[in-house]
Amino acid sequence: MIFGIVAVVVAVFVAFVMLGRMQSARKKEAIADLAREREELHTPDIIELVQEEVTDAGLGDLPGSDDIDPSVLLKVWKRDGTGCEKGRGQFLLDDGVSPEDATEDTVTFDCGPDEA
Repeated sequence: MIFGIVAVVVAVFVAFVMLGRMQSARKKEAIADLAREREELHTPDIIELVQEEVTDAGLGDLPGSDDIDPSVLLKVWKRDGTGCEKGRGQFLLDDGVSPEDATEDTVTFDCGPDEA
């Protein structure tokens, strides 16, 4: 009789432990699914979009672009770079302006010499 009661108590204890582990695994799976969904539904902010466009256009690799804010690079390139080939040209700062203080009014974009 005591053996039967002990067996039932052990069986119930094992069942609770197994149920707890199954719930824990389900919770971890649900959290992972939620994280994947959030990543898929991520809406980039304006800074991410600017950085993506600067990277795609290769503006950060052009001469004179070092330490200039990406939004300034993009604005100047859109203003001055019409008709320029991708990956050509350079950014020029006004005299006495440091790259960290550059604005679209103190930077110009030069496509370089026309190739014939």
